[in-house]
Amino acid sequence: MKQYLCTGLLVGWALAASAQRPYRGLRSRKLPVKFGLRLGLNYSNTNFNQGAQPVPFGPIPTVWRPGFLAGALVQIDLNRWLSLQQEYSFSQQGGERRDSATRYRMRYLSLPLLVKYQVSDRVTLVAGPQFDLMIATTAKANGQTKDITHDTEDRAVGAVAGLEIRMWRNISLSSRFLQGFNHVGIGQRSVVQEFKWQSAQLAAEVRF
Repeated sequence: MKQYLCTGLLVGWALAASAQRPYRGLRSRKLPVKFGLRLGLNYSNTNFNQGAQPVPFGPIPTVWRPGFLAGALVQIDLNRWLSLQQEYSFSQQGGERRDSATRYRMRYLSLPLLVKYQVSDRVTLVAGPQFDLMIATTAKANGQTKDITHDTEDRAVGAVAGLEIRMWRNISLSSRFLQGFNHVGIGQRSVVQEFKWQSAQLAAEVRF
């Protein structure tokens, strides 16, 4: 977990540092760097139908659950249309198995690294990988909540794609969808159940 955190921090630092270097052949023109804050909502699903262990013999009914996110970002404009954006967010995600009436809630440090393409003055497309490092996990069943942090896979990897709309000056709204790639295992020290993350996200962003 520490190595992923260090990698994310180093990437952000390297992007910000490289942005102070001039374009070659453009008379010391510097890459614009913007810093910002994000605040929004997650609506996520622990999709056990995409798990590999145990192999599901039939559809596993799940329920999407709400959560919130908050964090910071660094954006570097490469040219008029393209930019890179590194984010550092606290993200609350979750889901529910309807067949066992078990509700999961997980807290992550999320590190998306996005490529942004500006379609128009107000509309921007975003896409890229996202790395999640688990902070804590709980499971609630039969009215009791249990801490299962040390019995749950501590990292997740996925892909993000979405749309950003500038509302006013440096304020914008961002809408994204996340599809998990790796199998997240619950019950590492007991009976393993695996799922893949799916999440829809809506957030407000402000840049300075």
